[in-house]
Amino acid sequence: MLKNYGVFVTAAKPQPKALNRAFLLIQDFEHADYPEDSHWTLITSKEAPSDVPPATVLPIPDISDNNAFTLSSMAEINTFIRENEDLMTKMGVSSSDWLIIDQKGFETSTCLVCEQIYKLEVGRTREFRACRLPYEEASSMIVNLDMANMDFEDFVDEDAGEQEDGSWMWMSFPPSTKDTEEESEGEAKREVALKELRDGGYAD
Repeated sequence: MLKNYGVFVTAAKPQPKALNRAFLLIQDFEHADYPEDSHWTLITSKEAPSDVPPATVLPIPDISDNNAFTLSSMAEINTFIRENEDLMTKMGVSSSDWLIIDQKGFETSTCLVCEQIYKLEVGRTREFRACRLPYEEASSMIVNLDMANMDFEDFVDEDAGEQEDGSWMWMSFPPSTKDTEEESEGEAKREVALKELRDGGYAD
């Protein structure tokens, strides 16, 4: 499994506070230490970096004037990835699974987890599929897809079908009857980190 997953922002003029909040909420607070174990890399350029970029740290500055993926469609980002798989590998970023935050995402606190489609008879294809889900669920989905612990179908409402924007609708798992102490601890850590970000004036 590669270390990091790419994050692409397609909203026209994302507010830095909104982007910082989104980037914090997609972190894994349940099974990892933040920020040491962050595995998200914000990609704003189509050019190869001089060095392997680390996971993106907060706060993120205003990217409105230097984001190469502004107003890009999901299909256009997929095309970029498919045509630059060697570049993604050099960056230490997965070319099989990635995340998009679009304008709708900022408005609804959701993001799009995208997965390159694998077909048994041909292997990896140039096709992809995407699931729209809450920020807080993104890390769990993308890691499980990357590790092949679970399939895309395990996370989506197949009966609802593909949505108007081309994504699939996320379906939450049934409530667990097991001890929820770990989950509660993760939620508490997330709230503490979010408060620190707000107190610093970097998020609403």
